[in-house]
Amino acid sequence: MSLAPRRSLHRTTTVAAVAAVGLLSTGLVGTAQAVNTTVTGTVKTSAGTAVAGATVSIKVGTRSPVVATTNASGAFSVSAQTGGATIDLTSPTAAVSGLPQSWAFKGVSTTISGGSNLAFALPATSNVAVKVQRSETLVGIPGAQVAQCLTSTSAADPHVVLPGSAAVAPTQDFTGAVTDATGAVTLKSFKDTTLGRLCAGFVETAGGSTTTYAARGPIRDASVDTAMNIFAPQVLPQVGTVKDSTAAAQAGVKVAIRSAGGQLDSASAPTTATGGFSTQVAPGTVFARISSQSLSGTVAPPTNIPRAFKATIDGVSDGIAAWSVNLPATVTLSVKVVNQDGTPVENAVIRPLTIGAFDSANSAQLVAGQPNAQIAQQ
Repeated sequence: MSLAPRRSLHRTTTVAAVAAVGLLSTGLVGTAQAVNTTVTGTVKTSAGTAVAGATVSIKVGTRSPVVATTNASGAFSVSAQTGGATIDLTSPTAAVSGLPQSWAFKGVSTTISGGSNLAFALPATSNVAVKVQRSETLVGIPGAQVAQCLTSTSAADPHVVLPGSAAVAPTQDFTGAVTDATGAVTLKSFKDTTLGRLCAGFVETAGGSTTTYAARGPIRDASVDTAMNIFAPQVLPQVGTVKDSTAAAQAGVKVAIRSAGGQLDSASAPTTATGGFSTQVAPGTVFARISSQSLSGTVAPPTNIPRAFKATIDGVSDGIAAWSVNLPATVTLSVKVVNQDGTPVENAVIRPLTIGAFDSANSAQLVAGQPNAQIAQQ
């Protein structure tokens, strides 16, 4: 064999070896690479109606999610990489007829391949007819805001929203639903055997003071059409005054009255310049909390009362007798802060190490005929 052919053969072998090393060093040998692809799909109700404005978030591996919004036909299109993916579906900003006020499906698992088409079908819904009414008169309360007391996920009722994917449990909320003139509203709920407890919030106005209330309903099985009554006790106006031990009116004192069992909570505005307050509360056994919370940030300390105090009073509300709250007598404590050499220290902040409790042996009767009050002061 001549020398020339040998040189040619050797040169060819060397090039092939270098090419192989290059492939191994870049990790391309025997490895499927993720590539970008166009992912299309639709979001529709169980009846096949398009859901416009829904958010579709697709997260492949550890990459940042890509997000798309469905159009008027419920369709979306987005560029994403191939591979195992986790998808979140979130309801549009505005409620869609036939669906809960707001909803979400988190963690829908699938695999994105070239030209994937994802067809999401939301679960069937049930009607939940809610009536908010007075417990004594059964008169409906219009304008009550109905929502879940706690937004919950029903693990007992997962749904498959993407064919071939594992079932996931939806979250749903009804915030924004408002009762009509008869106190009624019908909610759409994904079929759920453990629908969370519903709350109804509403306002009452008396004496120029507006009070917000919250009444709670029972837990219902919403896997079928169901009805739910939320009963709110009858409320009565409750007025009163707060004065110090010298009968001087105390303005800006916060008064909150709550019915026993917490069925209805009321909070008044701070007392007026004449020490008056006006609110509404359920009749019967109540407890009131009176505090200088609204005064504690003032530059000058309140006159004749501690700078910060809180008193809790048990009582009865009948809507007839006004509450006359008379705070206990006070004493003046003179405090001087000096250095070791006796020179005065300016701008020192004076406060107790802990919030002091009123001596239980000298408990105060703040309201005539009411049990003694518990008082904390600072």
